[in-house]
Amino acid sequence: MTDKEKQAIFQDLYELYQEGELGEEASNWMKTHEKQFQHSVKGNEFAPAHTEDQNDYLELKRMKWFISSLYFFFIVLSIWMTVWFYF
Repeated sequence: MTDKEKQAIFQDLYELYQEGELGEEASNWMKTHEKQFQHSVKGNEFAPAHTEDQNDYLELKRMKWFISSLYFFFIVLSIWMTVWFYF
């Protein structure tokens, strides 16, 4: 399991850990990883998810622009070939 996955699990379980609603095994796991991931929960709890959503949005925006430019190129090429072969 990567550190990013461990951090996501820690963030998901942190509230339950503070309230004491986790089982023994999960509580032990949280105690061992508390020092490593405590800073990510205190500062901004939802920051990693927000940046991933924003990165996905930007990637979709780039893909939309790329597909639109290919479509425009196809239209221009079709018109040019029609004019070229007609005359």
